[in-house]
Amino acid sequence: MAQTGGMVARQEIVTQEPDGPRAAHRARVRDLLLDAAEELFADRGFYGASVRDITDLAGTRVAAVTDYFGGKENLFRDVVLRRQVELNEDRRARIAALRSGGSRQQRVAALVEAFGRPLLERAGDRGWRNYFRLAAQLGTVRHPVLLLVAAEYNDVAADVMAHLNRIYPDASEAALHDAFLFLVSVTLQAFAVTRRLDVMTGGRLRSADVEARYSSLIPFAAGGLAALAQASS
Repeated sequence: MAQTGGMVARQEIVTQEPDGPRAAHRARVRDLLLDAAEELFADRGFYGASVRDITDLAGTRVAAVTDYFGGKENLFRDVVLRRQVELNEDRRARIAALRSGGSRQQRVAALVEAFGRPLLERAGDRGWRNYFRLAAQLGTVRHPVLLLVAAEYNDVAADVMAHLNRIYPDASEAALHDAFLFLVSVTLQAFAVTRRLDVMTGGRLRSADVEARYSSLIPFAAGGLAALAQASS
């Protein structure tokens, strides 16, 4: 955690610099490193992307990763949090605005929509698509660096489970946790664009058609969440 503290301190120094060419240059280099790391981590995973690979793609010095982030793990953390914080702020605002009226089926579908639509609205951006591919990998790895970003995921998890519990007040704790984890998995699968669907159908269906995948996601996830919550009540 000492590295993390160092990284935060470095960020504070950068943000406190006066406006000017030097500050603009540092901000630009930092963004280049984040974008390059995001793409390579999505393509190759944390271990498969070396610091030199990242700095070569960003067009910076190898030492820049240490200068700006304090090391590769802190860079990975910032890559994840850069978009995850924005995404989860959007999700939490949508969940907070959900209406309490309507049938249980309508309320669960609205909850899934609040969780998934922020991804759909960002899916046209290349950087966000890289992030979705990276995020889809995070649920299948056991890397200690994920502990650095766990709190950001857990806050939204609590909001989703609390809202689902209001719809199904007798649902068990296990069912609520399972429901959230399965919701995360199917949502990321819809946006990861793995091309598996393309191969399975000989190109008749495309994983890159995220709007079509999203339209299937809503009833599938809502039905699964409802069935799981009801079965445990």
